[in-house]
Amino acid sequence: MKYTLKILTIAAMVLLTTAVFVNAEPQDNDGPGGERMGDERPVGEGMRLNGEFVEKILDDIRAKDPNEATRLEQLRENNPRQFRMELRKIVATDMPGMRPERKGRGAEMGNMPDGPRVWPDGTLGMPMERNRENMRGMETELMAWLTKNEPAEANSLAALKEKDPRAYMRKIAIDMRKYRQIMETEETNPALAEVLKKDIKLNDQRNELLEKFRTANDDKQKETVKAELRDVMSQTFDVKLQKKQIKYENLKKRLEELQKNVDKSQTELENFKNNKDALVNEELENIISPSGQFNWD
Repeated sequence: MKYTLKILTIAAMVLLTTAVFVNAEPQDNDGPGGERMGDERPVGEGMRLNGEFVEKILDDIRAKDPNEATRLEQLRENNPRQFRMELRKIVATDMPGMRPERKGRGAEMGNMPDGPRVWPDGTLGMPMERNRENMRGMETELMAWLTKNEPAEANSLAALKEKDPRAYMRKIAIDMRKYRQIMETEETNPALAEVLKKDIKLNDQRNELLEKFRTANDDKQKETVKAELRDVMSQTFDVKLQKKQIKYENLKKRLEELQKNVDKSQTELENFKNNKDALVNEELENIISPSGQFNWD
């Protein structure tokens, strides 16, 4: 129910501002017929799929399933038509609240809750405002991390933000997925974080070399690129081995801690079992005392 109300709120805000956002959006042709991301296209029963509406849907998917959001973002870049088809299917099948009855250009949303929502932490705000606030916080955190660790990427994003804000937000989502594990791991396991950084760089190098190999004009050039690719794959193997070694060490440490807890629990069990009379008498005195406290858990 909360999910549906949130989606309905998003749809209402978008529909009420359609005239402004559709005219202001960049228009990208993606095939015969000139179909564009900025144009309105029907979704489900009367709902229209425009650029701003797409962003709201992706924001909601991103908050609930970052992996699916990243997949859709990549599909959007590689095949816009297929992206819109999948998005329509998601809206039609998984988000029925996105398909209210339309009543002209200024569609009324029907039984929509009025006013801001009080969230579990006590803060006040509309669902989309809360979602955007969370996204801004993630964006700020990512940019700060990139500035420190990947300055070239941070500069590239800053330039993209000025040139194309929508493309910038898509890239932010991709980079968040790309670097999030490192950001979360740095404080708890710095050694693993460094290995993850190497893994990302090698992955980028591998993709670049694969593209060079596929577009090479002759066998000699392909052999040269293949040799470089083998070196990258060798380094990738070493990094994967490091990751497995760290994972093994962590599991071993957890097992040792678990064994200590098992040994402690076994000792407590034996002591309790072997001292029944003494413990019963002690607890009897406790419960008949003025405090009447029963200590056995």
